[in-house]
Amino acid sequence: MALPPWTVDLLRRGVADLARQATDPETAQNLKDQASKLVEELPRVAREKVDTILKQAEASAAPFRDAWAGTSAFQGPQSLINGSGKLSHERGSGVAVDASVLAAAAPYLMGDCSLSQGHRNTQPVERFLTEPCGTEVQVLVVNSFDAGLSLIGQCGRRAGRILVPRCCAVPLRSGSSACLADELQRWTGGSVREVGTSDGIKESDLADALGGCPSRSFGGQRTTTLVRLPKECCTLDAEARRKHGVSEIVVTPSARLLGASSEGCCSAAGLIRAGADAVLIGGGVLTGTPGMGILIGRTEWMKVWNEDPRISMLQAPDAIVAMLNAAALLACDNNLPVDRLIAASESNLQDRAERLATQLSGIDGVTSAVVTQDSATMPLKSGTLPSRQVLVRVNTSSPAVVVERLTKGDTCLLAEPSDDGVAIDLRWVTPDQQARISQLFAIAIR
Repeated sequence: MALPPWTVDLLRRGVADLARQATDPETAQNLKDQASKLVEELPRVAREKVDTILKQAEASAAPFRDAWAGTSAFQGPQSLINGSGKLSHERGSGVAVDASVLAAAAPYLMGDCSLSQGHRNTQPVERFLTEPCGTEVQVLVVNSFDAGLSLIGQCGRRAGRILVPRCCAVPLRSGSSACLADELQRWTGGSVREVGTSDGIKESDLADALGGCPSRSFGGQRTTTLVRLPKECCTLDAEARRKHGVSEIVVTPSARLLGASSEGCCSAAGLIRAGADAVLIGGGVLTGTPGMGILIGRTEWMKVWNEDPRISMLQAPDAIVAMLNAAALLACDNNLPVDRLIAASESNLQDRAERLATQLSGIDGVTSAVVTQDSATMPLKSGTLPSRQVLVRVNTSSPAVVVERLTKGDTCLLAEPSDDGVAIDLRWVTPDQQARISQLFAIAIR
């Protein structure tokens, strides 16, 4: 449809007026000044906005910075670099929890979140474990490994009894002489009886302990429970054990949730797949979590625990459970911090050791620094890995004195003394931690 004449005339006058304004020197200058002012204002506004954001971020991060720098109002723990070659050193592993695991706990620790009701907060880790375990499982997270032991000890009460193989009469944890039977007795006061010999346990030992009568059922759970360590000498065929109506719980302070056991470490999933009804493991470097007690069991077996009124007193907070869920996701891909350290090749360790030896050789008081090839250890005695050490000889103090000095200050560097010098093993040391070693060593030998 054609435009009416008056519309065409209006458009012509509008275009002419716009052209006149654009060509008018004064109008053009005003437009230019306004544009220049806008261009000048944009960086200032953006800079102020960025400064505001940075100040807010700095204020939020200040408590974390002060905690790590040791300037907070409360005394924090030492930072630990584990150059001992022992992953399960009594001072700690030196392996940090992954950042994603820490982040998983943050929303719960902030306190301004809505906590869901009516569902299990352990569902993610249970989902990750179901296939490796070969059956549906439930997970109960308690405040500590000892809390888990006290819960297992309840199996020895209410007409129940606990059997412990005599071959498990070894210290349950390093630095303690208490055995598994002692710990269970201490926590429960119930019926705990040792069976078998120091060489192992057989099906006939179960029959003798039960007096020839199969274990009764109490509340859907067998009343006799075999509690053992993950040792070959006390492993019974699952069908033979169940024929006598005996449940089995495997207890180990250090174990993986899942994954390969080629490094000498068992996994909870592998133990349940092999026939155990439940497994109690301690949280730590192998699970990629802080310390906690993790009880994993077949769904039908865990029902009694879920109905126990004591659970509410022992259960870990939601933040800790969230960290376990996040760590289990990493464990599925063998991507825990300890997995990345285990995966470091010998050539990588050799290159790092040679660089560290060169750095340490330049410190006054160091007479030599050479690379050695001893093995590093995992928590179990059978678990060793190829590694590299830098053996440092000094002329200022004895190796024992230097090692003692290295444990002082804000950062503790674990090393091993010998007649030849001080050995710093790199298997459990991250590259970031290694960058600090020469400075710490220089301070220690002054």
